[in-house]
Amino acid sequence: MYVLTFSLPGFSTVKKEGVELASNFTSTINADMRVGAVEETVTVAGESPVVDVQSNVKAQVLPRDILDAVPTAHTIQSVGQLVVGVTLTAPDVGGSQAMQQTYFTVHGLGAAQTSVLNDGMIINGLQGDGAIQTYFNEGTNQEMVYQTGGGNVDSPTGGVKINMVPKEGGNRFSGSLFEGYESSSLQSNNLTSHLASLGVKSVDKIGRYSDTDYTQGGPIKRDAVWFFGSVRLFTVNKPISNTYVSDGSVAGIAACQAALAGSGGALCPQGVDPQHQYSGLARITWQISPRNKLSGYYDRIHKVRGAAMNPGDDQTTSSVRWNSPLYTTNSIKYQSTVSSKLLVEGGFSSNLERYNNLYPEGIEQQWGTAAWLAGARHVDLTNSLFSKAPTSETGQYPDRYNAQAAASYVTGTHSVKFGFQDSWGLFTHNNRANADLYQNYSGGRPFSVTVLDTPIWSAERLHASLGLYGQDIWTLKRATFTIGGRWEYVSEGVVGQPEQRGRFADVPAFGDFNVPAWKTFSPRLGAVVDVFGTGKTAVRVGYNRFQAAATTTFASLFNPAQYLSTFTATWTDSNGDDIAQGAIGCVYLTAGCEINFASIPANFGVVSLAQYDPNVKRPYVDQYNLGATHELLPGVSVSADWFHNLSKQIWEQNNILRPGTFANGTVTNSSYRPVTIFSPIDGTPITMYDPIDATVSRAVQNVVTNDPNLSQVYNAFEFNMNARLPQGVRVFGGTATDRSVANTCSGAATNPNFLVNIGGVKHCDESTSGIPWRTQFKLAGTVPLPWLGVIVSGSYQALPGYILGVSALTAGGAGAPNFTDFSGRSGYWPVSSSTRYTVCPGNSASQGCVVGALVAPGLLTPLNVPIVSPDTQLTPRINQVDFSIAKRLTIGRLRLNPKVDIFNLLNSDDYFTVRSGAGVPSAFTPTATAGVSAGTYLLPGSIIQGRLLRLGAVINW
Repeated sequence: MYVLTFSLPGFSTVKKEGVELASNFTSTINADMRVGAVEETVTVAGESPVVDVQSNVKAQVLPRDILDAVPTAHTIQSVGQLVVGVTLTAPDVGGSQAMQQTYFTVHGLGAAQTSVLNDGMIINGLQGDGAIQTYFNEGTNQEMVYQTGGGNVDSPTGGVKINMVPKEGGNRFSGSLFEGYESSSLQSNNLTSHLASLGVKSVDKIGRYSDTDYTQGGPIKRDAVWFFGSVRLFTVNKPISNTYVSDGSVAGIAACQAALAGSGGALCPQGVDPQHQYSGLARITWQISPRNKLSGYYDRIHKVRGAAMNPGDDQTTSSVRWNSPLYTTNSIKYQSTVSSKLLVEGGFSSNLERYNNLYPEGIEQQWGTAAWLAGARHVDLTNSLFSKAPTSETGQYPDRYNAQAAASYVTGTHSVKFGFQDSWGLFTHNNRANADLYQNYSGGRPFSVTVLDTPIWSAERLHASLGLYGQDIWTLKRATFTIGGRWEYVSEGVVGQPEQRGRFADVPAFGDFNVPAWKTFSPRLGAVVDVFGTGKTAVRVGYNRFQAAATTTFASLFNPAQYLSTFTATWTDSNGDDIAQGAIGCVYLTAGCEINFASIPANFGVVSLAQYDPNVKRPYVDQYNLGATHELLPGVSVSADWFHNLSKQIWEQNNILRPGTFANGTVTNSSYRPVTIFSPIDGTPITMYDPIDATVSRAVQNVVTNDPNLSQVYNAFEFNMNARLPQGVRVFGGTATDRSVANTCSGAATNPNFLVNIGGVKHCDESTSGIPWRTQFKLAGTVPLPWLGVIVSGSYQALPGYILGVSALTAGGAGAPNFTDFSGRSGYWPVSSSTRYTVCPGNSASQGCVVGALVAPGLLTPLNVPIVSPDTQLTPRINQVDFSIAKRLTIGRLRLNPKVDIFNLLNSDDYFTVRSGAGVPSAFTPTATAGVSAGTYLLPGSIIQGRLLRLGAVINW
């Protein structure tokens, strides 16, 4: 809150009290002055503006009272999920996702495009082009700003921009304590008959939840030096749906899996992931002079997960132990108000996120031994069951450092800003796995193996990610114009490594090398009109270009020791010992050779299978927006916006040893033979493509380049309401409806399998697939009642179903582009050379389908045959109601708010994933009935937490 004083000789002084000025908001404050005595002062209650008539930026500001009142998990993700337009990769109910990474998406721009700042200082991580974030203590913030649209020149990316405005301490000793407690005895069971009918045996739960967050600040030297610190002790023990705890034996695992699949026997105990985060933060602020300030902080986090799991995992053998040798962020920042018009600021920040994923105790075996070969990870594609070992043991050590500075010159009608941002760092990885492969099964029968290039060590370096920017904003009468630009330079490289050998890999030693550096320019333009000149109605339009986020991912694509490179090959367990045997070069189905290496790339595990086009360019998005905001009532604003994104210079990966052409919707490629496969759902013939022979199959030399014929178009319509009313009433919410449509057909030139056409629907051209519009509705707020100091708060989220599978042209949480499922993938039917028809629906029998016959005789490479168009399969909608009631008490200097939070008030049984493998819905396994799958195809995976009560308190002093 601010007090503004207007004074002018010959006029009475006007003082406006209680003016609220939020971050990322340009306020226009007017005062009516009348002729009067110099000593006369008129004091009025200031009405805080709710319409920004100068900025094209769209942002939601959440002050401390909202953060304390509305029930959340006190993480940047759980708070951010309340913002209209924002989507998380997993919804949070009562802190159920607080210990795991969940990623933001807004306006089609995902995890890597998210910017995270503390007091304006960049603290994004290095991994995944900045997608992977550390775990911030939300209780240390005075205010949080979520920018979801528009964008000034100091925004390097176009996704959600989160700025945490920190507490700094002051001349008075003050602090806070948040305490929250949950347990299984405070939770309802939402394992409904509906879920049980879909094969769910156990649901996600909270075993025990404890959150203690203490902060304290005060003076070291009054009016000069202040301190602020916090300690957070956070524990969540979380049972995971459809997991089990076996005795580790072959028979014990089989018994647990049979019970979980509903094939008899008693259910084994449910798996539980014990997790905790302990963190400590210290901040020092030095007010060097009235115009100069220096501040810095250090935040250290210790995180442990005892048994990370997904549905279908055996905790005993396939969970992951997670620890963090070094997890820290820090910054130092200098600010100088050189004059009433000139502000200069800058500083240094870093983010170190070093962590390990380890096998359960006793699962890792000595390389090359019989136990090591027998300890391979088991994956049942039909039943989504995982056992014997996790994916791998890995260490990820990304270190990012940043420097930035800016100068702003502001007058009443004109402002200029210019500055720079730079980042650099080193990202090292190591990876190892039992048997250097996974054994894949279909309904318990050996199907294929996923061959790995482990054990491997690799590293990439970000030399520079430099942005130089300038922006000019000026107001002419009722219109404000923004013209800005951002020039960027990105340089990445691969760190040389010694020779590395594995069961299937033999990577020779190599030295450091760099990939092509990029120099790009991004215009940032906007205009805002105060329609009536009253500051109550604004119309805005903007155009902003955002380059794709870039740290080390591009370089990693071409690292000869590429982290966890894989290849899938057919496996026949000839001797029945359930161990996949064979070495590269052996003759398939001879003694000791159960893996068909005939189609494995000739250079697999030797050099990178990918190269770059020397002229490859950096992808970018052109974003357009048009909107209006109106003050409906004093303190209440409503807005409507349209966002339109066009993706440009999209990457494509071509195997230049299998050249082909794409023209008039048809692919011509002599390296492939067409294979007709009849859909087990309705008998529709599906044309897939297999290499013509083993020599062609082994010929792989992928080149990454830009394809001007690739496209992705995004549109969204949003309606928002914000209310700042007297007595502390705060309400915000609205709706967002969006859709993204891609066309990847030209990418089929060197891989015709991207050009799947089922019944006239091209999977690569989503304009023919009926991609649905997806609508969300959100409402949140807090209302102090007029009696007994009672405060009622809550939120309602009605979310569209989560898209199942892999979307076209998207990167995963780690940021790497997905060239394998380039056109996207939803439900699929895995077919190998030994797969046989069990059903011939429709008129497929007359076209050649024969029950019992091989589906694709002589198939060289196992195929994932699409049976549903990408981006069209969704989980049911998510409806989540959270409610809180608190009592305000004052005891001396203590302000005590005991509270009860109720999450998922309606005890919804909605789910947001299905039982899956490799990020896509579990495989369709045909039965003797058309359209009916065996196993867990489309059966619920992760279920939102049942109704959950949290007992807590917020204490301030």
